[in-house]
Order: sequence, then C-alpha cells, then structure tokens
Amino acid sequence: MSTGTSHLSEDDLYRASSQFRFWSFAPEQLAARRHETHALAIQRARQYDPNGAEDSYLTAEEELKLVESYVDIIRKTTTHIRWPVNIKTTAIQYLKRFYLSNSCMTYPPKEIYKTVMFLASKTEAFHITLSKFCGQISAVREAVLAPEYKVMQALRFTLDVRQPFRGLKGTLMELLNMVDDNIQGLKALKEPGGGSAWRTPGDGRAVEKKHIVDRINQAYHVARNTLDTPASTTDVYFLYTPSQILLAALQLADEPLLHFYLDSKLPTDAQMRPRILSTIQECADMMGAFRPENIITKDVRIALEAKLEACRDPSTKDLIKSHAAMKRSGAEDGDSQDEAKKRKMEKHKNAREADDMFGPAIGKG
Repeated sequence: MSTGTSHLSEDDLYRASSQFRFWSFAPEQLAARRHETHALAIQRARQYDPNGAEDSYLTAEEELKLVESYVDIIRKTTTHIRWPVNIKTTAIQYLKRFYLSNSCMTYPPKEIYKTVMFLASKTEAFHITLSKFCGQISAVREAVLAPEYKVMQALRFTLDVRQPFRGLKGTLMELLNMVDDNIQGLKALKEPGGGSAWRTPGDGRAVEKKHIVDRINQAYHVARNTLDTPASTTDVYFLYTPSQILLAALQLADEPLLHFYLDSKLPTDAQMRPRILSTIQECADMMGAFRPENIITKDVRIALEAKLEACRDPSTKDLIKSHAAMKRSGAEDGDSQDEAKKRKMEKHKNAREADDMFGPAIGKG
C-alpha cells in the first residue's frame, strides 16, 4: 500500500504553531488588546486609590515606552554575557507577550525581565544554573523565580518562539548556490539602495564572481543586524510570519538582490505576487522606521518608574513574599509529601501538554 506525502512549507508549519494561534494579530487587534489591558489596569488602580488623579497613572504610550526600554536592556544584557541570538530573541518576545495581558502598573518590567531571560535560557536548552545566571547579572534568585509561574500563565504555557534567523541563513546559502548558474543576471543588478554598503568595483573594473559573493554576504550581515534589533524591538513578530520578516530584512539590506531571489521562487505574473510584495514592504517599513535614539533614556525610565511606583497595584508589590506563601500552601492543609509531589508532577504534565507547548518541529531549510 502506497502512502502519499505532501510538502509543508515553512509558512504551513508556522500556521500550525502556537505562535500563530495565540500571538499573531492584525494591527487593529494588537492595538485593541493593549488598550484593553491598559484600561483594566486603570480601572483596578481606581479601586485601590479612588482619589488618584488621571495624570497620576501611566498612559498607554508610557507603558509601551517602558516595555521597549526593557527590551533594549535584555538585548544589551544578553549581548554582554554572550548569549546566543535565539535566546535573546525568545526572552524579548516573552516580555512583549507578557505585557499584552499585563500592565506595567501591575507588574513592573524591572521585576519581570530577568525572569523571562532565565525562562528563555531553559526553553532554548541553554544550560546555565540559576546561581550562575544570577551571578552574571547581579540578580537575587528568589526575585527571578517569584514571577515565573505568572509569566508562564501570561504566555499561556506556549513557549515556542519561531524566529527568522535560520531562514535567513538558508536564503544566504541558496543565493550563494545560484551564483554560478545566474552570474550574468546577478552582475546586471542595480547597486543596493538600502543598508548594504556594497558597490560595484571602481576604476572601470568588471564585476566578477567574487564581487557577487561579497554582495550576497554583505546583504546577509546587514539583514541579520536588522533581525537582531529592529525586528525584536518593533511589533513585527506579532504582525508577520518569520519568512516575511526575513525577506523584509533582506529588502532593507539590498532590494535588487531580494527581487532577484523572489523571481527565482515566484513568477512575475503570479497572482499572489503583488500581495506578497506589499506585505514584505509593510514589514520593511516598520523595521526601517525604528530608530535607537527613540528608546527612552535612563533618566526618563527612572522618572517613569517613580510614577509607576506611586500608582502600582499594592497586591503585587512583594512578589517574593507571595511566591513563598504559595509554596508553603502546598505543604499545608494536611498534605502528605507524596500528595504534594503528585500534584507537582500533574502540574508539569499539564504545562507540557497545553496547546502544543513547543509547537510542531520546524522543517529544515
């Protein structure tokens, strides 16, 4: 008996993932989610401080700026301690996902960002002990562990973060493999108009194979830098697929080279081509608009955190104490040690099984 097999593209696999089901939005949906979270936090704040002035609370824009600031802190910290880019990206996306359903006024980012870093290291199988991690970033172990279950809840126990880095590497290899058979077409391309500094040889020298290879490599490195910062800091992970993000990054690096690559994959008269190009352009525009200087300064962050401290939810002010109380409750009420262990194992089992926690395996590019 023969069995038929069908090829699943990277996008097919992505659309079967928990990231697509729970963390992909239309722009208006994303804005509405954040508006609702902020409005609920203000409503809650008025319950514990009925006389609070309207301007005493963080605005939605201030919350976004504060989260963005801690995204930058995660990026710089993970770079400083030499963590791989996949862990950095996972930690950043955990932080951004957390604040879709939680307000900074309930859980300040300074109390969450170290937790998402450590959680990301475990998710990405980067073997580091809690003690070593705390030593590297001057953290208190109890402060790292205290919000972890709350973070897991906010992430809906779906820890998979699909990233475009491997896809970009695959695109690089494809382009390099195309050089010999497409040398004339590659030589005829216009110079990059974007981030790549590659230019045709001066002094009337002819473009050779080595120049084309250099152009492809330069485009790759510029695109990878785009994935490292603008892609992680902006909302593109919520709005676009990993393949769309990597193609947009390549467009920002070297648009003629991107179109050459797309021509090899998609006929110029394909019905879907205009829509695909439009989506790539929208994603590129979002990443291209990112400016590091627009991230708030340390002084502004400190001022916002002082404002936050004055209006934050008092019930979450001591996460370490709350965490310790929750742990004690497992040993109280006459529970035996075996019962507590059984309950703990059941909790871990549910966490593993909930909604395809890690999503399906990604096909090799």
